[in-house]
Amino acid sequence: MPEVIEIALWVLGAVVKFVVTPSLMIARGWGFWATVGVSSMGAAFGVGVFFYFGKWILKKWAAFKGEKEPKRPFFTPQRRRVVRFRRLFGMWGLLAVSGLISVPISAVLAAKYYQKDERMPWMLIGAFVVWSLILSTLSFWAIEIG
Repeated sequence: MPEVIEIALWVLGAVVKFVVTPSLMIARGWGFWATVGVSSMGAAFGVGVFFYFGKWILKKWAAFKGEKEPKRPFFTPQRRRVVRFRRLFGMWGLLAVSGLISVPISAVLAAKYYQKDERMPWMLIGAFVVWSLILSTLSFWAIEIG
């Protein structure tokens, strides 16, 4: 039973902070493929939740905080960067940086801009599996050097 709880906590850790979870798992003694599997499973769970329910969650959070939607669109420096990034790199750019930004942010951005593309959740999960392989490999390589 403690193993199930530990795996569930690692899955949640991958959802919250994907970029550090494989390194922490390897530092705790997990094997390479177990690390890749659990962190990928966490990313897949996070993509499923935040891709399909992300907009709804954000709308409910704004209602809970009492925020009202603006009457007209407004542009902030952060929104300008997101739009500029989207125009320059598109869907492939989002997939490429998904491992560096968090699972929830990647999934919500994908849902916002590419919700009509049926392949997007699967492509995002695939990108996180690749990132999990890269981060796990780098972590094992760093342990062998140290």
